[in-house]
Amino acid sequence: MSATADARTSVLSSLLAVRAAEEGRAERALAAAIAARAAADLEEARLGAEVERARRALEERRREGDATRARVAEVVARRRFWERLAAGVDAAAAAVEAFRRDALASTRSAEADARASHLRARRRREVVERALSRREAARARVLEQRAEAAVDDRRHGDR
Repeated sequence: MSATADARTSVLSSLLAVRAAEEGRAERALAAAIAARAAADLEEARLGAEVERARRALEERRREGDATRARVAEVVARRRFWERLAAGVDAAAAAVEAFRRDALASTRSAEADARASHLRARRRREVVERALSRREAARARVLEQRAEAAVDDRRHGDR
């Protein structure tokens, strides 16, 4: 093989190493994005459970309030208490919605970006691998042709 072909193979091998390193970095970024998304999903579940607990507490307090007879002042105080509990439920529900809109959406977007980056890195590496394979196949064909020519030359020389 010529020095030029060896240099090209060396360049392709170096490029393959670079592309493999890029793909490795993209894989690590994807793993981090998936972990962040999983943490965001857990936080969403926790916030949702908090909303449900607040709703159950509100309903429980209302049932307690309906079961007892109280003076007007107590009724007013209970209603204010219920309003505060309801406001707590509303605040928790708003926190869940804000979390979904902001944090969860950004982690989903980051995960999608990391997946796309990883796919691009893999494709770039595969392009270099295919080029190396083609180069090696061409080299093998040249060697095979040379071997056949040498055999033909020997046959013609024996006559």
